[in-house]
Amino acid sequence: MVKHWFAILALCLLSVVGLSSAGAQQSSVRVLAVVNDDIITDVDLAYRINMAIMVAEVPNTTERRLALAPQVLDKLVSDKIRLQEVKRLEIDIRDAFVMDAFDSIAKQNKLDRDGFEALIRKSGVPAKTMQEQIRAQIALNAISQRQVMPDVEISDSELMAEINRINALRGRSERQLVEIFLPFNGQSSEREVRQQALQIIEQLQQGSDFGKLAQQYSYAATSGLGGARGWVPEGSLEADLEAGLATIRPGQITEVPIRTDDGYFIMGILNRRPIGAASSRTIAALRHLFLNLPEDLSNPIAQQRLALLTSISEQVRGCRQFDQVIADYGEPGSGNLGETDLSTLPPIISVTLSALEVGEVSPPLPGDGGGSVYMVCGKRVEVDPLTADAVRERLTNERIEKLTRRYDADLRRNAYIDYRF
Repeated sequence: MVKHWFAILALCLLSVVGLSSAGAQQSSVRVLAVVNDDIITDVDLAYRINMAIMVAEVPNTTERRLALAPQVLDKLVSDKIRLQEVKRLEIDIRDAFVMDAFDSIAKQNKLDRDGFEALIRKSGVPAKTMQEQIRAQIALNAISQRQVMPDVEISDSELMAEINRINALRGRSERQLVEIFLPFNGQSSEREVRQQALQIIEQLQQGSDFGKLAQQYSYAATSGLGGARGWVPEGSLEADLEAGLATIRPGQITEVPIRTDDGYFIMGILNRRPIGAASSRTIAALRHLFLNLPEDLSNPIAQQRLALLTSISEQVRGCRQFDQVIADYGEPGSGNLGETDLSTLPPIISVTLSALEVGEVSPPLPGDGGGSVYMVCGKRVEVDPLTADAVRERLTNERIEKLTRRYDADLRRNAYIDYRF
């Protein structure tokens, strides 16, 4: 983005986790960037770094803030540009839409709006900061609907060609993919973008949730969906992506970012099935036992809790017994999850639970600052047959995604961006 980030890093050190709006107004505010007619301040950056740390659930250290500063500022710039384009196009993003999305995130955290605002405020994140990021995510989809979608049409000949191609490829597979996309731009060198991608991969390998990081960092139109790209046949992606996915199995993510002409991708495979098979979802009735773990897993307390999770996994059978174990040992986050589409869970959890029989307990799994075991108390498969409409929808979505990415890159390329540090 710039040759030296040390000025930004010094500014970040002035920001603390508990930075409040009132405190920000009383302190000296410095402009870091001018983006067309808008500005980004050190306070804006501090709040967004706090949010990135909260989402990734990593320690709020000086080193972490230094590492996050470039990619968070870059995302802030893109968000400004998208919101400016919405204003230029006179698209009304209603506050109700933003608050619905905010409430949905609160619900995922088992809180109401007020409770969630209090939770994020403790991490130094004003509700307005998260709501503005949500507004920018909605903005990209709104821009796509106005400027891209009306011109996308899959002809009957294209549809038949794709159906014929699918028929010719029967016996091969299609994959259910998730993605995080980091584009090249004039402000970031390729080396800096790759380093950002490697940092995100490291967070994923440490147990961070793919969907949350996609919402936070991805520039793809799928970011608002947690990076979900859907079912994609083998051989249908550009050659670089196919090569990067060649050795990836279900439940895995790419260990190194995949370079394309547009930028770097981090991709994961949730599931795989034969091409032409019916679309199916596995719905499981789940119970969940969660235990907090110290960051240092060699700590005696961590070892004791891991041993407890292992013992439960090996010895407990049946939902009634598991419910009693939850009552005896479960910490906040434990309980009855109800019926859950397994494909919506993080890959390592989805794949593991798909292989369990009813009444079995999973091995210990990482997640959100601790360890978990799951019990499958029921399971069913919902099937939707392959139809021409489904093929047309997939082709349409793929083309919209590609053209939206191009439109977004053009907005960034044509913007006036003046960094002031």
